[in-house]
Amino acid sequence: MQILLSTSSGVPMYEQIKTQIRSAIYSGDLPVGDRLPSLRQLAADLRVSLMTVTRAYNDLVAERVVVNEHGRGFVVVAVDPDQARDALRHRLDAAVTDVIGAARDARLSRAELDTLLDEKWSTT
Repeated sequence: MQILLSTSSGVPMYEQIKTQIRSAIYSGDLPVGDRLPSLRQLAADLRVSLMTVTRAYNDLVAERVVVNEHGRGFVVVAVDPDQARDALRHRLDAAVTDVIGAARDARLSRAELDTLLDEKWSTT
C-alpha cells in the first residue's frame, strides 16, 4: 500500500491517510484480514507525527473498516459491498466534478475533454 501526502492540498494529513486507506479497503486492494502498518512504522515512512497516524487509524476504527486487535495491530474487516460501492461512487463524483472544473478553466471543449478521457482510459 502506497500513501501519497500533499502538504499543499489544504486537506489535513490524517484525513489524506484515512481517505487513501479507506479507498484501498473499499476497492479490495487491502483485503479482509490484512494488517495495516504499525502506527510507528507508518509515521516514520510518511515522515509525520505518531499522533497524525493514530488519529487516522482511530477514525477508521470508528468507521468500522478496521479493528485494533491486541497483539496484531490494526486489521481490515469485512465491509458491506453496498457501502463500499457508494463510497467509491461518491469519490468518483467528486473527482469528475474537479475534472470538469479544470477543463472549463482550461477552456477545453466537451469533445476535447472526451478525447483526453479516452486517451487516459486506454493507457491506465
